[in-house]
Amino acid sequence: MTTAGIRETITAALAHEQETGAFHGLLTERLPALHEKLVLPVDKPLAALMAFVVNYIESVPGSINLVTAISKQQGFHDYAAPFLHMAEDYFLQPPDVLSDDEGLEAVLDEAFLAHRLLEEVNDHHIRHLQRPLLPLDMTEANLVVHYLLGDELATRLERLVQFAASHHLEREYVWERVKSRAGTGPGPSVLISSSSLTRSDQTIRLRLGY
Repeated sequence: MTTAGIRETITAALAHEQETGAFHGLLTERLPALHEKLVLPVDKPLAALMAFVVNYIESVPGSINLVTAISKQQGFHDYAAPFLHMAEDYFLQPPDVLSDDEGLEAVLDEAFLAHRLLEEVNDHHIRHLQRPLLPLDMTEANLVVHYLLGDELATRLERLVQFAASHHLEREYVWERVKSRAGTGPGPSVLISSSSLTRSDQTIRLRLGY
C-alpha cells in the first residue's frame, strides 16, 4: 500500500490554490456563518482556517501509514487493510457523490471521507472491545470540517462512509478475529489528534451547543 498518489493529489491541489485563491475566497464568503458554529482566533481567522484545512488534508497519508504500520505490528493488518484501501480510494478514485470541485475544495471532501472512515472503524472497535484500535482522535477536527463543507454535503458524505464501513464492521466474526489478534493490553496512545493540526495561537474549536 502506498500513499504517494495521495501526496501527489494534495500537492496539485495546493498549487491550484496558490494560483487561484479559490478556496480562500470560498471561506471568505462563509466566514460569517462559520463564526456562529466555530470559535476562531480573533487575529486573522481566515489564515487560521486555511492552515487548519491544509494540515487536516496533509495528515491523511500520515494517518494511513501510521495505521498500516501499527496494524502490521499488532497482527491485524488483514482486518484493517480493506478500510485503508477505501481511505486511499477516496483520493485516487473519488466516488460519484462528490461534485466536480477543483483544488483544495475537492481534496477537502476526500480527506473528510478518509478521516471519517478511520474514525468510524475506531468507534465500532471501542464499542465492541472497550478500547481504541487506531492511534487517531480526529473527532473534533471532523466536526469542524463538517461545518466547513456545509451540512448538506457533509451529511451525504457521512452516509457514504457509514454504508461503506457497514459491510465489514457489522460482521460478528470480524470482532472475534480482532479480539484474538489485538491482544489484551491497552490500546495505542493517541498520536494524531485535532489539537495537532493547529498552533496554540490558531486553535479552532466548536462552539458549545453544536
